Amino acid sequence: MIKVIAQMPAAVQNRFKVLKVLSDKRSKLSDEFDKEIKLLEAKIAERKKPLYETRRQIVAGEVADFTTYIPTFAEAHAKLEAHKIEVVSKKKEGEGAAKEEEEIKKVDVENLKGVTGIPDFWWRSIKNNQMIYEIVKEKDEAILPYLRHIETERTSHDPAVEGSRKSLTVKFHFADNEFFTEKVLSLKVVYRPETEDDVEKIEGTNITWADESKDPTKKKIKKKQKHKKTNETRTIVKTVEAESFFNVFTSRTAPDEGADLDEEEENELREKIDVAMNLAEDIDDVLIPDALEYYLGLNDDLFGAEDGADEDGDDGSDEDKSDDEGDSKKKKSKGGDKKPEGGAPAGGEQKQECKQQ
Repeated sequence: MIKVIAQMPAAVQNRFKVLKVLSDKRSKLSDEFDKEIKLLEAKIAERKKPLYETRRQIVAGEVADFTTYIPTFAEAHAKLEAHKIEVVSKKKEGEGAAKEEEEIKKVDVENLKGVTGIPDFWWRSIKNNQMIYEIVKEKDEAILPYLRHIETERTSHDPAVEGSRKSLTVKFHFADNEFFTEKVLSLKVVYRPETEDDVEKIEGTNITWADESKDPTKKKIKKKQKHKKTNETRTIVKTVEAESFFNVFTSRTAPDEGADLDEEEENELREKIDVAMNLAEDIDDVLIPDALEYYLGLNDDLFGAEDGADEDGDDGSDEDKSDDEGDSKKKKSKGGDKKPEGGAPAGGEQKQECKQQ
């Protein structure tokens, strides 16, 4: 800007110099605003922690006596009673009011009878969040019901500290299961210090799968291979990466300029990094704060339903044939064609009817 102003006629330079000073002062105020916002966000995040911890205890079944929370519970109970009175009054007014009451969402929680806590809390919340559920594949649905808790942690970049990076870590806590041995699967998104928006790398947990058949991130394909000298053809079995929610836990580093990758490989790597980053951000920004709303199916996403659905299938050739070809990918869309369930992998599905508030 200074160079541009310096090229102006001397008679008009002063007015632009003053405008430059005003612009600099405005920039400083904007920087102060950003700094204050970060401090406020950190302060509010600390105040939310005990609320999330109490929620965790209730979901985990660690709270047996709810009278501890009588002030809050009493307020909620009073609202429910007031609502019942209002409904009765409306029903007396006419059929239209009764129909309106019938359309209020009813949540199936029969599966919670006889158990402590809410074991399916996070799994059902994920299923009711279309942005996150979109990356869940059919084989993942046997594993994710073991999810018991999700927590996140953010760190800021401190220019004064060497190696400091802005990061977001998501930890998924699982109950004992037959699929892998780890209790916690961690996904850490590390951002570049220059921009703090671009991802530098993904640091994930190396999952120890019980056996090959339990790993949804890999699949076997059959390929025909021709011998260069004899021209004889043979069929080989090759293990390749399969689409799965659990691919987000694979550690990956974003390619730098001049990386030894062709365009297709680079685009594929960046896409996988973006999927992991978007999942972490969606969980931190949306799912954790509104987990109850999603569990109850009250936060329908802002996407319209799509008629089409992608399905895995082979092209009919023998060149590339999966060993689990009969196991097609479930239909999915960004809209409401996925249905929430009562916690179990099968059955008890119900439509999402309420729009996001």
